[in-house]
Amino acid sequence: MAGWLDHVVRARARSLEDLTIAQMSGVALLVGEARSEATEQLAQDALLHGFAVARCSLASEALSDLDAVVRALAGSLRMPKVEVGRRNGLVTALDAFVERHGKKSEERFEERAEEEALGGELRRLASDYLAHASGKASARRLTAWLGGQDVNAIEGPVRPLSLRTAKRALAQLTRLTRALGARGTRILFTDAEALVDLSPGRRDVAYTVLRELIDNADGAGQQGAIACELLLVGGAGLVERRAALSIHEALASRLLLDTPPRWPVPHATLVPLEAPDDAGEPPPLPPRRTVEVRHAAGLRSLLRLGQGLPPVDAGAELTIGMDAIDERLDKLFEHAQHDGSVFAVLSGEYGAGKTHQLLHLESRALADQRPVFRLSVERLDEDLGNPQRHLRRLLESAVLPLRRKASAFDRAEAWVATPTARKRLSGVLAAIASEGGEAARAVERIVAASRRDEEGVDPDAVLEVLGALDLVDKPASASYRKDAYARLHLCLELLRRIEGCEGPVIVLDEAENLYRAGVSRPERRTALRSLAFYCGGAIARACVVFAVTPDTLEALREEAGSLLDEIEEQATLLPAEDVALLRRRLLRSRPLTVTRLSREDLRTLAVRVRQLHRAVRGASKDPHWEEFLDTVIAAARTPREVLRRVVLRLEELALHG
Repeated sequence: MAGWLDHVVRARARSLEDLTIAQMSGVALLVGEARSEATEQLAQDALLHGFAVARCSLASEALSDLDAVVRALAGSLRMPKVEVGRRNGLVTALDAFVERHGKKSEERFEERAEEEALGGELRRLASDYLAHASGKASARRLTAWLGGQDVNAIEGPVRPLSLRTAKRALAQLTRLTRALGARGTRILFTDAEALVDLSPGRRDVAYTVLRELIDNADGAGQQGAIACELLLVGGAGLVERRAALSIHEALASRLLLDTPPRWPVPHATLVPLEAPDDAGEPPPLPPRRTVEVRHAAGLRSLLRLGQGLPPVDAGAELTIGMDAIDERLDKLFEHAQHDGSVFAVLSGEYGAGKTHQLLHLESRALADQRPVFRLSVERLDEDLGNPQRHLRRLLESAVLPLRRKASAFDRAEAWVATPTARKRLSGVLAAIASEGGEAARAVERIVAASRRDEEGVDPDAVLEVLGALDLVDKPASASYRKDAYARLHLCLELLRRIEGCEGPVIVLDEAENLYRAGVSRPERRTALRSLAFYCGGAIARACVVFAVTPDTLEALREEAGSLLDEIEEQATLLPAEDVALLRRRLLRSRPLTVTRLSREDLRTLAVRVRQLHRAVRGASKDPHWEEFLDTVIAAARTPREVLRRVVLRLEELALHG
């Protein structure tokens, strides 16, 4: 009879297979004394079935230093079907790819890189290595980049690996392993209990980074990791000690549940490595099964619900209780169209459905031909108060109301891709320059950066100005902030004139991070200065939504008066950073409160999730369904908790019967 650990490995195998079909990532905690044995079995099982494996000890590298973690993962990378005894690491994986494909290595890699939407620095460095596989210079460039050094002897811009670029680099790494032939990636963070022993400030950062990695689970665009499972393997202290994960409310609501399933099931986020006393007689080891690709969207919705995230692919069947917010959105969009910039506060507790309503807002905005820009106050991107640093992130994460949900920067590349496109862009830029205004300042920069011999618009100059790589390391002086704002104005104007977009929707989220440990009052003041630009009416026809928890909104309102007074006294404050209007809006805005679902709404939602699960996994009998549902709805504090428990029960039934 198979033991508990065998069931853990088999359940995680199905999790990894599902994540591969759904093209997303997932996070789980594996806790117990058998962690060394579990780590080895999970690594070998993944390699045996075609997945790459990377490891990092959190006793050596803290999640708060994600760039060092990515460096360790790249150095430990093991690819399937690479002979035992060879050194691990990304260079070895590239060498193995050359051995398999020979002279066609470059061609095959470019084909696969396109299929996996691999971009950025890792693609350029890998292409450079494959083009010069017999030399050492390209390997040194790759190693130098992983070490955080500047790499210039390569075609195209290459930003050093740093804390600011690490999350994107991790996503690129999961896509690169697939381009090199793996089906996906299993990442093992060992010694995870070391997180609890960090100093309060670093521990809080690490927990927030972990929450951000979970929120990255949709794998959208080039920002998200795909076909990837991140497993934190550690001792019981990770969940039982005073400073354990439960102290971070947002993280706990995504990973921790009071009553785990009796036996290991796929996508459980907290997995004990030893059988509990009441586990009973072990069931037969379940077979390895996969979901058909045609069910990928439904599976993705289920997996996101299981991780405490709203389903991005869900239609009306998983959208309940949006009538009130729809009425407010109609008015906001109407006022933005006729009266200029409008501002709204969306307030809700963790797990109440705030993110789900933001996704509903995005869907409504796209249907109204409005591009959606999202700027989160994330630990991995502590740059809200520095537009010269966050501008590129804002453009890369934008979603446009086009057939393909390309980002603003993707469209910029299309605007210069052909002579015809460049001719059209040249005419539009000339018209913008002739009208003056903030956008015209950015056109002047394009002209100044253009090559003298270029006919019409210079593609490199356009991408350089809109990409804003030259601003990333600049200080937050008034001139650089003004330059960044002008480039944003130009991008929005180009989207309006070339793509037919209406005024943008700008979502400012995760503001609670302004009040986490280690964030100083001056840092909050700097963040409010940028908020004064986005929320103060500087962007024409914009609808700005500020998403916060109620306690954060209260803290901001209490502190905003004095902080904004200090900002107004700064000689470097720009006219576009309208502090007075932000003060009025923060203090007087009536929040859009997340709709509280009734018990009947929750029951309807749970039944629809069960129907979705049946369509993806097949039917399963549950004679105690009604009793289970009554108990869960009565005990749960938030809709997130109800849906997570429903998904776990359905997964347990599908696996064990």
